[in-house]
Amino acid sequence: MTLRELEKLVADGEGETVEFKETTGQRGDACRTLCAFLNGKGGTVVFGVSRKGVLQGQAVSDATKRDLFEVFDRFEPAADIATEWVRVDTIRQAIVCRVERGNMRPYLHDGKPYRRVQSSTTVMSQEEYERMLSERGGFRSDWDMQPAQHLSMEDLNLDEVAKTARMAIAAGRLASNADTTNPSTLLRKFRVMRDGRLLNAAAVLFGTPDMFYPQCQIKMARFKGSGRNEFGDERRESGNVFALMDAAMQFCFKHLNLSGKVEGFLREERLELPPEALREAILNALAHRQYSRTATVSLAIYDDRVEITSPGGLPPGKTVGTLMEEHESEPRNTLVAQVMYLRKAIEMWGRGFSLMATECARYAVPAPLVAETPDGFVKVTFQRPASGTPVGPEVGTTGGKFGTTPPEVDTTGGKAGTTPHEPDPLLSKIQWTLDTCSPVLRKNVRHNAEQVLLEIARDPVVTIKEIAGKTSLSRTTVNNIQTLLRNFGILYRIGGHFGGRWLVVWKGTSKTP
Repeated sequence: MTLRELEKLVADGEGETVEFKETTGQRGDACRTLCAFLNGKGGTVVFGVSRKGVLQGQAVSDATKRDLFEVFDRFEPAADIATEWVRVDTIRQAIVCRVERGNMRPYLHDGKPYRRVQSSTTVMSQEEYERMLSERGGFRSDWDMQPAQHLSMEDLNLDEVAKTARMAIAAGRLASNADTTNPSTLLRKFRVMRDGRLLNAAAVLFGTPDMFYPQCQIKMARFKGSGRNEFGDERRESGNVFALMDAAMQFCFKHLNLSGKVEGFLREERLELPPEALREAILNALAHRQYSRTATVSLAIYDDRVEITSPGGLPPGKTVGTLMEEHESEPRNTLVAQVMYLRKAIEMWGRGFSLMATECARYAVPAPLVAETPDGFVKVTFQRPASGTPVGPEVGTTGGKFGTTPPEVDTTGGKAGTTPHEPDPLLSKIQWTLDTCSPVLRKNVRHNAEQVLLEIARDPVVTIKEIAGKTSLSRTTVNNIQTLLRNFGILYRIGGHFGGRWLVVWKGTSKTP
């Protein structure tokens, strides 16, 4: 570091990652701060700056260096502290000590762990220390692979187990001859049951609201204004990840703005923020949270933003910037992520954050901000459009494969399949959406999905009974297809069973019927 660079650093003042000391006589305090930096984002300590923030340096002898390095030896585990000696004048030098975020967190100095809170250094709580210690062996956690102490088959939603198998088969990720009628066989196939005992992953993936797992909750709030002074609505839901995801999306649809656009005989409704991006953020929070902590995932909606927060830090070596780039997937909870992948709830390609950014660009809203908090949470923040701003994808954008749009269709009307000259104006849009979302759907499932989507797009308040009456499908099949489309992020329910309606999220097309 040059003297000019150091002068600029000192002129900027102390903060979350910078602290000044007058002399190495304060080396004990300095090492506690360096310990906090190691356990946090990294940072710099500079010796030779007065209390008034004046760079003055100090006399440096061999004894000074020996005393400093002696106190550096009291870090556990050993810490890499980059130390530079910057000459201030002919006699005095400033000592610049810099550390990166440690790969072996938590670090201790003189037997105590420290953390940084804004510009202050404090002793770390026991809970936070134990959390970091549990992650020292690597980002991956074995919590989901451990036997569940008080979980039985009665605590599981066995319909959800069978549904997951059916969806995995439909997505081509489970053998088509898999027996979907035997829950125990499926649980073993999903590797969440071992030697006749259920693992913690079974609770996360298939648990009911009645089981006692504090981790399997999500808390949701709508705050008035931009602070937490006044609630507009507040809920807390318990259950498996799929139920929690559904509850969170329903909360978003309840409290975020919708706009309608009438095209021909249809009214197309759009959420102010891209549902796919919100869904991805919520699923990431539920799939990759640190389940060994009892803290919950939270969804907070303010007048100006939406915040999704989950316990657990970023993977080692990953930064907020690298998350938006192509990177290898590194799931913290291997079993949970694997079953969610089979169900096509998440992918395993490390594209989650870039997908959020892409969807936000398509909606002409800012990409989400991702931040790691000092107490080990990851927060994803979406900025809400200003009041009165048109919402939804911009006209003319392409969200399809390779930037293309579906082929032009005859919009003269007619029911699908009536004659070759009268194609339904919605059919190409439906097919493009299904192609973009899941091109591996089996032929019969794909055909059924097209029929269900066609009826819903024509009438968003149509019931399962009515769809079955208008098609050749049974009510059970219609219900299963609706569930499949909801889990693929194509279909969302706004409102309750009575008086509610469906919202279709069109993918891969800028065309409207």
